[in-house]
Amino acid sequence: MNDTLALFGSITTVMAFAAFIGIAWMAYAPRFAARHDRDAMIPFLDSQLPAAGSDAGDESVSNS
Repeated sequence: MNDTLALFGSITTVMAFAAFIGIAWMAYAPRFAARHDRDAMIPFLDSQLPAAGSDAGDESVSNS
């Protein structure tokens, strides 16, 4: 029983390390650089919209 748990722990550790290596490779591989650059600009795509609290462009608000 104790040997089975040790084997399971070892297999889990090796699988976690392989997943880490895969993620690190994907993050730094030149093949994915263009996608990462494009995804890095996502927060700035909405910068041309009015601020959330401003009334600019909101015709449904009446001033009466």
